Formats: sequence, C-alpha cells, structure tokens
Amino acid sequence: MKKLFAVMIAFFLMIIVSACGDEAAENEQKDGQETAATEMKHEENDHDHGDGPHEPGANDVCAFCNMKVYDEADPMGVFTAQAKTKDGEYVFFDDSGCLLNITRRDDVEFEETWVRDYITSEWIDADSAIPVKADIKTPMKYGYAFFKENESAEKFISENNDKNPAMATWEQIDQVSKERYMKKMKMNNDSMDKNSDSMEKDSDMDGESEMHGDSEEDSGH
Repeated sequence: MKKLFAVMIAFFLMIIVSACGDEAAENEQKDGQETAATEMKHEENDHDHGDGPHEPGANDVCAFCNMKVYDEADPMGVFTAQAKTKDGEYVFFDDSGCLLNITRRDDVEFEETWVRDYITSEWIDADSAIPVKADIKTPMKYGYAFFKENESAEKFISENNDKNPAMATWEQIDQVSKERYMKKMKMNNDSMDKNSDSMEKDSDMDGESEMHGDSEEDSGH
C-alpha cells in the first residue's frame, strides 16, 4: 500500500514538473517573439527616421541666421524648412529664404530639401512644393507659404483675398533672397569700412598728439 502511494505521488510530481516546464518554455518563446518584434519595430522606425525628414529639436536653430526654428506645434512651424547635406547631416531653417541663402554664404550641397505644407504641416519635397506669396507673417518676413497640391494653393488664394495671395515660383523666391543677401553683405562691408576709417582717423589723431607733445618739449628746452 505504501509502495503504491509512493508511486502515485511520484507520478503526480512528474505531471506537475512537466506542466511547469512546458509553461516556462511557452513563456520564454513568447518573450522571445515579443522582443524580436520590438527590435524589428525599432529598426523600422530608425530606418524611416534616418531616411526621411526629421523634426527639429529644442536646441536646433536656423543654420543660416541662427534664429529660432519653430516646431510643428507652433503656428510659425509651417514655415520651417530643412535640408539633408551630402554628408547625411540634417539642418533646419526658420524661413525659405534662409534655405536658399546658405548656399551663397557657405560651401555646402544638399542632397534633399523639404518645406512644410501650409495646411497640414506635412513635410513635402521642396522642389515639388507649390509656393504662394501673400501678406502673411513668416519668421524672416519673406511671406511665402507652400502647398503640396495645386488645388490647395488655389483654394487658399480664392479664400484669402485680403492677404493679396498670388502663385509664385522658387526662382522668384531665390531672386528676393539674393537681393536681401547682397544688401546685407553691402551693409556689413560698409560698416567694416566705416569702422576701419574711424580706426585710421583715431590713429592719425594719436600720431598728431604725440608730435604736438614732442614739439612742446623741444621748445621747452
């Protein structure tokens, strides 16, 4: 009887151990599948983030004028532009004119450029974007909004007559940007020339004072 009881106990223990082992193996397999799925998702997100346009960070500033770059949540964020350099670096601009002017100032080439759709804030390829000039406030006062489709641009124009909207081209934006850039460069050069002239004048005055002082000493002797 005792022997039979011992056999039954051993049998039940074997069943329990076997069940626990199966459950552990099932949980381990499930955890492995979840981990693999999570890693795959992260890899996909990293891939998408790395190849497409990025969102500006809190510390990002305009690569041309060093002013604040507005994110998507800000009303001025619809005017933010960005570019990807040949080296894979992403840079941001607070207005479309800065995107164009940086190539005049710096030796840089862009592989891709983007602007935001004025209605949806979606990043769109800059070359295919539809520009509209209007009396709207933009960060650097260029006054250009961009649209993904002609229909959206035309609708904006028809519904905002008070803003004097009109279809525009990148060539027009580039011309305006160039004029502003050249004007600023001239102002900077004029300011440097003025400072240089002022320094030379001060130097001449110092020289005359020294000569005058030497003359007085000579007459005293």
